[in-house]
Amino acid sequence: MIFTIIFGTVEPIVATSEKISDKVLRLHIIANSDSAFDQDVKLQLKDYFLENTKDIFIGNNLEENIKIANDNKEYINTICNHFLSQYNYEANVSVTKEYFDTRVYDDFTLPAGEYNSIKIEIGKGEGHNWWCIVFPSVCLSACSTSMAEYLTEEEMDLIQDGYTPKFKIIEIYEKLKNKIIT
Repeated sequence: MIFTIIFGTVEPIVATSEKISDKVLRLHIIANSDSAFDQDVKLQLKDYFLENTKDIFIGNNLEENIKIANDNKEYINTICNHFLSQYNYEANVSVTKEYFDTRVYDDFTLPAGEYNSIKIEIGKGEGHNWWCIVFPSVCLSACSTSMAEYLTEEEMDLIQDGYTPKFKIIEIYEKLKNKIIT
């Protein structure tokens, strides 16, 4: 009976968070290492990437932007490697789906879950990472889009509440699901 009550309370929150992850394309950059130098290179690459791709991700929905990312993967790889050549690093670029923990932004919080992403690993890819949202375009303040344009009212209510215990429940659920599937 306790399981039924907990499941009945958690399931709608998890379902809503999964709908959100199915509408977002994230950018995920992983540094070569955790050295101050490599972390700085990561942030410089982030700026370079955003400046050189700001006119690319113009699709109206997630599927279009994933297609754009896949169609431009070689270009993304080229610009990243061009930038990184001054540091004798190479980038490994992939368009994938990966797990992210809950992330608190200024205006909203994205729940933990599996998100589509453009993943850029610098060198060994063993350092701390940086991420943002490519679609809807939240990475660049000059071209930021309101999340409300792409999410339902229920989804917006969930992400605008800020970090609450329900996000921890989602994280636990998503991590368990991830372990069971892999």
